[in-house]
Amino acid sequence: MMTVVIRMLLAASDSWTASIVAKATVTAALAFTAVWLAPRGRAATRHAALAAAFAVLLLLPLASVLAPPVRIAVAARVAADAPASPGDDAPAATAARHTAGDTPTVPAARSFSLSTILTALWGLGLSLSLLPLALSCWKVRQLCRSAHPWRAGQPTMHNLARDAGIRRNVALLLQDDAPGPMTCGVLHPAIVLPSDAPSWAEDDLNRALMHELEHVRRYDWASHCLARIACAVYWFHPLVWAAWLRLGLEAERACDDAVLRRSEPTAYAGQLLDLARRLTLYAHTQHLGMASRKDLARRIRAMLDGRQRRGRAGTVAIAAVFAAAAVVVFTVSPLRMVAASQAAAMEFSAVSVKLINSDDGEHHSDEHDSPGRLEMGGNLHRFIIRAYGITDGQLGGEPEWFKRYLYEIDAASDGRTTTPEKMVMLRAALADRFQLKLRQEEREVPVYDLTVAPGGPKFHALAPNERLPEDRAEPGIYHRYYMTMEALTNALNRVYGGPLMIDRTVIDHTNLTGSYNAHLRTRRVSEPDENGHVTTFPDLVRDLQTQMGLKLTPAKAKIPYYVVEHASPAKPN
Repeated sequence: MMTVVIRMLLAASDSWTASIVAKATVTAALAFTAVWLAPRGRAATRHAALAAAFAVLLLLPLASVLAPPVRIAVAARVAADAPASPGDDAPAATAARHTAGDTPTVPAARSFSLSTILTALWGLGLSLSLLPLALSCWKVRQLCRSAHPWRAGQPTMHNLARDAGIRRNVALLLQDDAPGPMTCGVLHPAIVLPSDAPSWAEDDLNRALMHELEHVRRYDWASHCLARIACAVYWFHPLVWAAWLRLGLEAERACDDAVLRRSEPTAYAGQLLDLARRLTLYAHTQHLGMASRKDLARRIRAMLDGRQRRGRAGTVAIAAVFAAAAVVVFTVSPLRMVAASQAAAMEFSAVSVKLINSDDGEHHSDEHDSPGRLEMGGNLHRFIIRAYGITDGQLGGEPEWFKRYLYEIDAASDGRTTTPEKMVMLRAALADRFQLKLRQEEREVPVYDLTVAPGGPKFHALAPNERLPEDRAEPGIYHRYYMTMEALTNALNRVYGGPLMIDRTVIDHTNLTGSYNAHLRTRRVSEPDENGHVTTFPDLVRDLQTQMGLKLTPAKAKIPYYVVEHASPAKPN
């Protein structure tokens, strides 16, 4: 069970969007926990906790982009999906890449970009969620503009506002279409009463004004509008919407507590019931109303509960809540979970690096992999390509000696380790012995899209228990059988070494995910140049299409790119 949870967390961390959703879930859960732990506490304090949570939700995406990432290693074994003895024809997946900050280097094949589709759906949901908010604000604005000032009631409201500690000017308006007392506005707040409010009993009027003035004092209009925007951003998240509903309830209860300081609970509860019967309009309007029918029963039960603590949230409590929110923003938003395999934790038990005196590195690009040992030959460029599972087109900033100096690496590990684990360990060995530092970024580079040609593939799926034929050595001929399209892509990209078959990174867009008997036979030409010999495949593009029913199409794509920031020749031992 823990393995499943860890894999889900790692998958979330690999995606920025999924990481934000996971952190938003944690934030909402923490807010609900704080509310649940204080059922008898002041409603104003619970409201402050929920408001702080919504502030965190709005800040999380920005903080996650701006804050330097803090990576947390999570113990998880790397899946054994790479071949035991890789070569340029290895019919298996590339080496494990899920370590600190790494992503799969060659993008997976898709007819449509899942990221683009999800972004479009999110944008559509955001627009549809913001539309009711904008419509409600417009309706309230129209309602206030058509209202007229109630000058006779202004002195009463002024006295109550002064007692509540409000120093701002608050307009008092009467509106024929107002369903009940309501508050709107931030810079220029206004309390709107129904047109028959002048005929109300004095106590009823005072209670209504005290309730709405408490909304003004607490800036509930602003905090609820921002919370509603957060709901639109996370429109797909049920916990966020649940927090929004609870925020509204706690705001009303906090204002009820302000009224109960001067009023008898049963009289106030009766007034709320009377006002609730009038609320037939603006059921979905973004306003703060005294007698909202939503959760009215819970509010009345709280009013009549003598054990319930009341009053405003103290300065210390509010400061503590928003300090906790700041801690969440600055500590949670930068977190990135990364897989730290058991192999990475122990690294190689022994590593030997020897310099080879040869001018032809091609003959030394070999690799022998056994359960407790890894032997490799080649230059540092080839070691990086192999260790990070990338292609030649994804590495830059190399000094001249990267390809000139040839080495043999002989590394031993304690116990049985898989090839992907050894590749993770090889990265640590390169960083230690060559002082290698790489910077990962994303670049748009020329690539080839590998697709199925018109007419479909010209190879068949492997039958149960069917094995691939053995490759045959022919002079001047490249002759290989491939079980998967990933194996073919790896060979074209020279992930496991061998001659450079193609001059760009190849991305698999065939959508062929099964096991196949795919045969490629193409001419190879070795010609001398200033560095020794160079191997070319002049008929490769044509043979891929005629023999396998696949084609290479020039394109551009954003793929992970590694830049060498520092490296030094290793001292042989």
